Amino acid sequence: MTTPGSYDASIMNVDLAKELQRLHLQVLLSWKKEARTLGWFGLNDQMSVLELGSGPGFYTEQLLNLLPNSQITALEIDPVLVKQSQQYLQNKADHRLQIIEASVMETGLPDNSFDFVIARLVLEHISNPLGAVKEVLRVLKPGGKLVIIGGDRNMMMLIDPLFPEFDLINEKAAQFQINRGGDPFLGRKLWRILQTAGFENLDLETIAYHSDDVGIEAISEQFQPEHFLHLASLGMLSAQEAENTIAAMNKFLNSENPFILILGFMACGQKPYLNIAEN
Repeated sequence: MTTPGSYDASIMNVDLAKELQRLHLQVLLSWKKEARTLGWFGLNDQMSVLELGSGPGFYTEQLLNLLPNSQITALEIDPVLVKQSQQYLQNKADHRLQIIEASVMETGLPDNSFDFVIARLVLEHISNPLGAVKEVLRVLKPGGKLVIIGGDRNMMMLIDPLFPEFDLINEKAAQFQINRGGDPFLGRKLWRILQTAGFENLDLETIAYHSDDVGIEAISEQFQPEHFLHLASLGMLSAQEAENTIAAMNKFLNSENPFILILGFMACGQKPYLNIAEN
C-alpha cells in the first residue's frame, strides 16, 4: 500500500484531537457551497457514491444526510483516520455505508461500479494525481462523474486589512507540501488532468466562504497560536517566524472589521459512454 502522501493528520497539528476539530469545522464552513455545486454537477439521491480520501468521516456524514437513499463507499488510506471514521459514523450510518482502507491509486474496487465519485482535498497531497484520476475512470460507470475539490496556494485566501506575514506562511506551507510529494498548485491543473485521463463534458467552478457570512471567529479558529508553534516544531517555520506570525495574526484579528475569504475549486468530468482507449 502506498504512503498517505503530503498530509498526515497525526502530525499536522498539536495533537490528533485538535486536527480532527479543525477538519470538522472546515467541512461545516464550506459544505453549503460544495453541496450546492455537487448538485449542479449532477449528484442526486439514489446514486452509488464513492468518496476518496474520506478522512475521519465528517464529509461522509454530510453526504449521508444529503443522500438518504444512496449507497456510499468511503475510501481512506490512513488507518488512524479509518478507525476515527468508523467510531464517528457508527451511530450515524446504516447498511448504506461501506468504509474501506485503501489507496486512491489502487482502490481494489470493481470496474464500472459507481455513479459518482468525489475527491475532496486529497489529490493535491499525492505524487501522481493523474494516476488516481485514471483509477477513478476505471471504477466509474459509463456516464458517471468525478468531482475534484481542491485548492491552489496562490489563490486560496483574501484578507483585509493586509497580513503580509501570511505570504511567508503560504510560501513555507507550499514548499513543505512539495517536499512531501504533494502539489499545492493543483487547482489550476484540474481541467487538464481530467482531460488527459479521458474524461469529457468538463466543468470548473470556484467556491468561496468568508467571514462576513460565517463570522471571523469561525474562520480564525483554524489559525490558533499553538498551531503555528507546532508548524515550527515540524520545521515548516523557524521559531521566530512562528512568533512573528502569531503577533501579526493577533494584530489582524484586533483590527477594525477584519475580513477573510477562503477560495476553492471544484472540477467535474464525465466518463464517456463509449469505450475509450487506455492512456
